[in-house]
Amino acid sequence: MTGRENLTRPPFAIDESLGPLDVAAEIVACFERLASRPAFLPGGHALAMLALGVGPADALHRAGSAVAADIDRGVGAGVPAGYHNPRHFLEVMLCALYLARVAGLDRARSARVTTAALAHDFHHDGSRSSDSPFRLEALAAEKTDDYARDAGVAPELREQLRALVLATEPRTGVPFARACLDHHVNGELAPEFVEAPPPLARLLVEPELALEAVLLAEADVLPSIGLTIAHGLQAQDRLADEWNMSLGAEDKVGFIDRVQGKIIVATFFEPNIEALRQACLQQLPGSRR
Repeated sequence: MTGRENLTRPPFAIDESLGPLDVAAEIVACFERLASRPAFLPGGHALAMLALGVGPADALHRAGSAVAADIDRGVGAGVPAGYHNPRHFLEVMLCALYLARVAGLDRARSARVTTAALAHDFHHDGSRSSDSPFRLEALAAEKTDDYARDAGVAPELREQLRALVLATEPRTGVPFARACLDHHVNGELAPEFVEAPPPLARLLVEPELALEAVLLAEADVLPSIGLTIAHGLQAQDRLADEWNMSLGAEDKVGFIDRVQGKIIVATFFEPNIEALRQACLQQLPGSRR
């Protein structure tokens, strides 16, 4: 037990005796415990690195620690009263850690994708990026790279981190990452490189990085959907506050419908997603209760 967290339990480790509903409940409970503590993002990052066996002297550990510490001080901390804020950064980081366990990634790859998850929305301003693809992701990648360089992270690894952050862009980056993984795994034709910042092209020639990019995209979307019914509804309320608009059950169902069938790494949680979908459907007019 470290920092009142059991590192042998989800999201820090896999417990084969637990089904998806129990795993989700444990992960959400961990979110709540950590988010109630002072400096929860630096603390959560330290726990994630400890669970991976990555020591404080490691350059990637130092870079992530510096990013988390500045976010805790309000630097690049997103929208405090909205969705894209340190709580979201924590949730995506820990979901990425758990999915890295599910995917069987080694320590170095797990640390890479977990660090990218921590920083994927660094300096988010709460706006939607539909009119300017990659704007927010490129900003996060650029800001994070300053910390990685200062921490002594090797140039090759720094560019891989930038590629992972860019791959979280929902309209172009995520589909491109999936297409690259499909090419590497199933022999499908390689996708044409999209109009995007150059580091993203690494996914075309690095199968391991393409898998990590898809994993990170799914770690980003899981907290947006919700691991449990209550968690999903809370996430939507925070997003509604950020966008200053009303979001209802039909919006949640629509979001889930756009995501279902595209999940590759996080299939373990599909029963949870369907349970949330059914709960929202029951709230729609004309539904049978």
